[in-house]
Amino acid sequence: MTEQAYPDALQPQYRLHWYAVERVLGQGGFGITYLARDTNLDQLVAIKEYLPVEVATRRPDATVRSRSDTQRERYRWGLERFIQEARTLARFDHPNIVRVHSVFEFNGTAYMVMRFEEGDNLAALLERRGTLPERDLLRVLLPVLDGLELVHNAGFIHRDIKPDNIHIRADGSPVLLDFGSARHSLGKAHTLTILVAPGYAPFEQYHSSSESQGPWSDIYGLGATCYRAIAGIPPMDAITRSKGILGSTREVLTPARTVGSGRYSAHLLAAIDHALEFAEKNRPQSVAEWRRELLGEAASSAAAPAAPERAAADASQRAAAAAAPSIATPPVPPPAAAQPAAVPQAAAPAPASPASRPGWRGARAPIAWTVVGVAAGAIAIAVFLNYGKSERDTERRIEQIQKQLDDAQRRLADGRELDQKTRDQLQALVEERQKLEEARLRQEEQARLAEQKKRDEEQRRQDEEARKRIEEKQRIAKEQQRKEEEARRRLEEQWREEAARREEAQRQAMLKPPEPAPAARTSPQAEQLARGEAALARGEYDKALEIIRPLAQGGNVRAQDQLAGMYAGGMGVTRNYNQAYIWYSLAARGGSTTAPANRDRVARQLQPVEIRQADKLIENMVAR
Repeated sequence: MTEQAYPDALQPQYRLHWYAVERVLGQGGFGITYLARDTNLDQLVAIKEYLPVEVATRRPDATVRSRSDTQRERYRWGLERFIQEARTLARFDHPNIVRVHSVFEFNGTAYMVMRFEEGDNLAALLERRGTLPERDLLRVLLPVLDGLELVHNAGFIHRDIKPDNIHIRADGSPVLLDFGSARHSLGKAHTLTILVAPGYAPFEQYHSSSESQGPWSDIYGLGATCYRAIAGIPPMDAITRSKGILGSTREVLTPARTVGSGRYSAHLLAAIDHALEFAEKNRPQSVAEWRRELLGEAASSAAAPAAPERAAADASQRAAAAAAPSIATPPVPPPAAAQPAAVPQAAAPAPASPASRPGWRGARAPIAWTVVGVAAGAIAIAVFLNYGKSERDTERRIEQIQKQLDDAQRRLADGRELDQKTRDQLQALVEERQKLEEARLRQEEQARLAEQKKRDEEQRRQDEEARKRIEEKQRIAKEQQRKEEEARRRLEEQWREEAARREEAQRQAMLKPPEPAPAARTSPQAEQLARGEAALARGEYDKALEIIRPLAQGGNVRAQDQLAGMYAGGMGVTRNYNQAYIWYSLAARGGSTTAPANRDRVARQLQPVEIRQADKLIENMVAR
């Protein structure tokens, strides 16, 4: 990528702590994503930099600042949301959700470090292939649904699902990228229209309120992505659709069931159309609900318990259809009264073969076909009926019927005639066989419904357990947050007390008569530090930061101690325990007596890997 393509991007080989920028991977309305190398672990990572182009800009010294004082608050709010997004994503460890390693502040902005995934995004794949067959589409969609359901259960939504944000790894597995919680950070309706993806964003994302947004908003984006995969083009954007729907004219979006008819299953197309409903209340309200529709499970599970009589009727129809080829193809023999000549003709002696006798095709041929068909059906029933006592009784009765039919078949094979009574008995056996098969199918249907009910109950139990686990995790997270907030308040209180002591000491010092010392005794650096500390005591954090930070970077131990306290207490800067640890450590090395205890206190807020990386950075800073 050239500098002209990304004029706001950091230059190649720019160092962000121990990360070296290699090139730009992409840029959006809220930031720039880089490919970088972790020089500690010698591996590639993706780093997303918070840089909302509408309210912020890059300065010549590589720092990021708001474009004006009036936009400063909006920029800071968005920065905090960006950091919170990274911390939330870091809690999830799912193979189909982007893995966040860490987040840190630098250059007046923040950087999110993520695992770098080889491969290409779904948008590029669709650009090459046009559409995807149903099998390939589900291979991408179902794993993404699993990861997204985990995120939704934690109370977090994506807000920017589209083919560009679904990455396909080299092994074909998908991963969902670029969670967009910060898209509401600017808080102004007119800014959101440039931060949604036309065609993939539902109508509720075009206005500033987030109350109407939820899992159904992400399901709309997934439905639009599926629509693009089956139609070759994205669906019409929600604003255009609203002109027809809200104007009481007609829906202008061609439904998926029309676009994909004949090429995709009916339940898949119906699920896509359901996800693309204009009103959020008309869409599936959860990933679990939509997954069942995609797999064709919703209709069958809903219909089965609601209409057992229909199921039994369908079973009877299937039984009749199964029996038709073997029984109903030749006509069933009519009663004896309708064929007065059949038995005498068959009984008359003749030298011809049995097959050539006049009565063979008139009476015995239907019976023969009936015997063969009933025998085959009875054997099939005997194989599958092995359930309870009633099933065993049915099986025994079928065996009895089978013996009688076998006997009749042997008599026909020997060329012997069947009298009218025998024919009537065989006809009764045919009817009894049909009733037995209908009963078997009804029993199977009842067993299936009972099994389905058992599975539903098990699924409800698992869902309840999952809900309890999520609630427990949320409770633990809230407790951890409460402890962190309490620790932060203690640190702030300590720093306020220390600042008050310094201010009192300075006031007492000013009341003392000047010592007869040379005018040059107080150095310019000491005077600057005194002004910075006075500004800090008055709460003028920005002014204090401008004075204290250069002194700390220049090696002034007292300034390093003060700067560490500002990072620990969030005074003038976003609270950053990593930076506080680094500056406390440098101050301790310079001889500060209070820095070691403060360093150990903030170290308890960091992970071991963060402490090791910070120690390595400190060694590099000291070496330089």
